[in-house]
Amino acid sequence: MLKRVLVVLALGLAVVTAWWGLRLYQNHLALEAKLALIVTTRPVDVVDCSSFTSQRPLVLLALGQSNAGNHGTLSASADAPIWMMTGAYCLQANDPLPGATGTGGSIWRHLPAMLGSELGGRKVVLSVLAVDATSIDDWVRPGSAVGQRLAGQVRELQRRGLSPDFVLWQQGEADARNGTSASQYLNGLQKLASLLEKAGTHAPLLLARSTVCRSEPSKMIRSAIDSATQTNPHFVAGPNTDLLQGDAYRHDGCHFNEVGQRAAARDWAAALKPLIVTLAVAR
Repeated sequence: MLKRVLVVLALGLAVVTAWWGLRLYQNHLALEAKLALIVTTRPVDVVDCSSFTSQRPLVLLALGQSNAGNHGTLSASADAPIWMMTGAYCLQANDPLPGATGTGGSIWRHLPAMLGSELGGRKVVLSVLAVDATSIDDWVRPGSAVGQRLAGQVRELQRRGLSPDFVLWQQGEADARNGTSASQYLNGLQKLASLLEKAGTHAPLLLARSTVCRSEPSKMIRSAIDSATQTNPHFVAGPNTDLLQGDAYRHDGCHFNEVGQRAAARDWAAALKPLIVTLAVAR
């Protein structure tokens, strides 16, 4: 009888292990497919990296899911391109920005102009990695294709003399939808910070409250963000983009229209400005 029970238990464990392995493999394939949709660099936009590094720019590494990507309304205005680094290339780019999924507009496109008065003539260089619908676990679990790409991106920035001054995290909608608990999300944030440090950057990590996507704000995710910023000096409170709700700011209840993009960029600038002043004094 005992032998039969042990056989049944072994078979059950084998089934569960096989199911879990299949699920991880399917998640890996799904992330690989999304990474293949990231906007790539156009040769015409590429410039000499020395034109960036010689001016000691403010370097911002922007990360997250669709609202950190190119899933907003594409602006009809002919704004001047912004300075960016993506992969091994320095470039001047416009929406849709390289390094992110989506074919529309982004909040980061508007950020450099809103920081201009605080920089004393310095330029802003943005490096973006944003993949739509990704959870925090998609970024930090062992072997994650997104996490590996992020680590490589940080190392390349370091190699080019463009170490990030600040990391901007615009993510949370997927975890709000998935019902991720506050403790799980907080653990994910800690793993994200560890991943970034192992890749070579100890830059402060600014966390947006970004949980609205055709839904009410998530108390669990917002609680985790509050806990992180209140207990760990490595995390800093970013903007509360959950306040930007409705048709005035979002074209589909989730992603920002042009007004929403500019409002989110304005709020990011407000969060960054006092930190930039502190950074300038420290230098």
